[in-house]
Amino acid sequence: MNILPLGRNIQIKPEEPKAGVLNTGMKSAAVEYGEVLALGSEVKTKVKVGDKLFFKSWAVDIITHQDQEFKFINEETGG
Repeated sequence: MNILPLGRNIQIKPEEPKAGVLNTGMKSAAVEYGEVLALGSEVKTKVKVGDKLFFKSWAVDIITHQDQEFKFINEETGG
């Protein structure tokens, strides 16, 4: 089953940055790094599926469905 974002939401897959891009081990950083998996139909930025981006960790919406987590950020508040 695919869970897709609506509106201005972006589905992301958080991952660890490579080559010391950002020290996310610090809790005060409040920034995460990840890959764009899907875009809502109203996303206006030039981000596309497969892009890597930094986003605010507090802005992530997590939805659990059938023991799987899906993570989304809103285009306006996630960056």
